[in-house]
Amino acid sequence: MNKLFFCLAMSWACASAVMAEDFQTNGKNNTYNFQTLAGIENSGVFKSGNTYVVKGTCTISQGDHFKIDEGAVVAFTDNARLVIQGTADLTTSLPTTLTKYGGASSCIGISVQNDAVTEVENLNFEYVGLQGNTTAGMNVRSCHFSNHNGSISAALSLGADGATFYISDCTFDHCQKAAIGGAANYSCPTTIERCTFTHNSQANGNVPQLNLTAASHVTVSECTVEGDPSLTMVGGIAIANWFGYSGMKATVDHCLIKDNRYGITTMGIMDVDIIGNELIGNNHETNPDNGGSGISLYDPYLQQKAVITANRIEGNLWGITVIGCGDVNIGKTEVAEDADDYNPGMNVFKDNGNRDVLYDIYNNSTNKVYAQGNLWNVAQQDEKSIEEVVFHKNDNPSLGEVVFMPAGDPAAIHSAHAQRPADTRIFNMQGVQVGTGSYEALPRGLYIVNGKKIAR
Repeated sequence: MNKLFFCLAMSWACASAVMAEDFQTNGKNNTYNFQTLAGIENSGVFKSGNTYVVKGTCTISQGDHFKIDEGAVVAFTDNARLVIQGTADLTTSLPTTLTKYGGASSCIGISVQNDAVTEVENLNFEYVGLQGNTTAGMNVRSCHFSNHNGSISAALSLGADGATFYISDCTFDHCQKAAIGGAANYSCPTTIERCTFTHNSQANGNVPQLNLTAASHVTVSECTVEGDPSLTMVGGIAIANWFGYSGMKATVDHCLIKDNRYGITTMGIMDVDIIGNELIGNNHETNPDNGGSGISLYDPYLQQKAVITANRIEGNLWGITVIGCGDVNIGKTEVAEDADDYNPGMNVFKDNGNRDVLYDIYNNSTNKVYAQGNLWNVAQQDEKSIEEVVFHKNDNPSLGEVVFMPAGDPAAIHSAHAQRPADTRIFNMQGVQVGTGSYEALPRGLYIVNGKKIAR
């Protein structure tokens, strides 16, 4: 009996200690930052040297406001997080770093759970993440996410249902799970522009670097998505509509997507435009039957509509694979230029294949797929030659036809692709843009240029 009483008493004491680490503000229209929280007894925030340390869960209540500290360093212990239910200003002019405390491996970071659009700028997330559980959404600019520990589903997680996210000029590298991800059953309109993603999803699960789900619109534009060749399960960009959200529009344009398990995959009912991208060397799937496409279109409901224009698709296990879907237009030049379904094609295919066979397009559907006006991986752009790199009805009568003649004009297509604008933006290691063009005039240090770490 004494032993039982002792165990119960110890359990109560431990529970009380954990509860004591949880703190909530009073919601009386006060403004807080980490400095003011550190001055409140039992807030779970204290200062150690020049670092603010967060233990347990510290909650800014609805009715209160939180303003991030300029240039501070904030460290989180295991399972610790700052929850913001009130309004928040998470923008700084000086880079502010949020990181782990000591050897912590399950620290969470910041969780926004309010009903107001939250501005986030110039924050450096190391090992911890940002949860956007807001019903309004977030604008996230010039932030750096690195080495996220996988304590939540993505370094930047999207939600709740209906929230709109705009993410620009950010960098994500070496995160354990996805860099950006949302719940399959939540609709979060998302725009991602001019961001760099490098070697994310390090846990090597079946999770892409960008794991995006159903919404009225999902746009990924002018981004670099570079995979880690040692990871065989990690794709580049996946956009899925598993719950049949109606009216979904997805766009991936002018991105460099390379060295992933696959480049872009779209799953479910949606209208998708894939325009002006470079999809290079997405071939790290160990079994070609399971993936490795530059672009993979999948829809068992036969309602996905895709327009694919002016992409360079090179060195993937498959160029483009079509599984199910409704209307796939990879080039349609036989109609007038002002027709709704006109598409100049202008895609370039090179060295896509596996098991010593080249596959520019694999039509694994019963649909007729138009693919006119493109440059194929053959010496002569004639019907007999192109037939060798296209798998369709002529190879398996149960499949749909790929209409690939006429091919494109090689000189015109090469000229158009040569005019792609170069990305001249220069970032520091906190993901903040510090210049454009040449980095030679910048102070000595490490910079990110075109997704690469450069020493000055």
